[in-house]
Amino acid sequence: MRIKKHANGNQYLLTPQSKWVRNFAKSGVPNIDINKTIKSEDHFLLLQNEFNNSLNRYAWIDSEKYYHPNVVIVSDGFNFEENHKIIDSLPSNIVFIGVNGSLKKWQAKRNMSYYVVNNPYNECMKYLPRSNKLLPKCIASSRTNSNFLKNYNGTRFKYYPVNEQEYKGMSSKEVMWQIDDYRNSICAAVGLSYRFGAEKLLLLCCDNVFKDERAGASQLENKLWIYPQQNIVHGLIDANLYWFSNQEYYATKAGDCSSGPLYDYAAYIELDKILNFFES
Repeated sequence: MRIKKHANGNQYLLTPQSKWVRNFAKSGVPNIDINKTIKSEDHFLLLQNEFNNSLNRYAWIDSEKYYHPNVVIVSDGFNFEENHKIIDSLPSNIVFIGVNGSLKKWQAKRNMSYYVVNNPYNECMKYLPRSNKLLPKCIASSRTNSNFLKNYNGTRFKYYPVNEQEYKGMSSKEVMWQIDDYRNSICAAVGLSYRFGAEKLLLLCCDNVFKDERAGASQLENKLWIYPQQNIVHGLIDANLYWFSNQEYYATKAGDCSSGPLYDYAAYIELDKILNFFES
């Protein structure tokens, strides 16, 4: 593990894939992502989304007073259709935050509490269900594809993502806090869970692995396969879990019930042990 204190006052954890992840719990410092991952050709698209989303005047999530000590972040990873059935057996004091394709594939009787999204491209539209049913509260990056938010049938909030040094975006003076999302919805959901006061946080089906061998993929110990670029995402999520689990004044705990590589900073929890994780 390598943690450095930057001249800007922030602490950053270096991932095995050489990405720096900021301590999102540290206050009194400027919000700066020191990585360089946003392509210059995407700058106009992000600004366009920010501008269009500002015209629709979606409320900022930091203005709300939500408190959720027990949170499960649900993606649509390996064996989602079967594994997410566990949701209906969990206590009512657990809040479910959906990401990626979980919104469209959700079949649990228990409702999703929030859906977090930050995809700026038109491909974001594939996450929308075709039915007109009322959807859970959406918490979207201000850079999220504006057509997605226009077509979202539910209450919409937005958060301001921490900027990289070379992309400033629109003014953030009206928000009290920002979210370090690294353009990844799971990272965003971890940061939002911290802001919601989460004490126990579990990832469910938060992986992007598959069963059969494909060109360029590597095999995991559980015999499933993963593309190398997903290891970069895994490292970013793991570093965010480190900052979530290492609070100076609060007792916080992270767990994972997914099929991807094991996390260094979240305990692996078997599907039938999820209730024990929240009750212990």
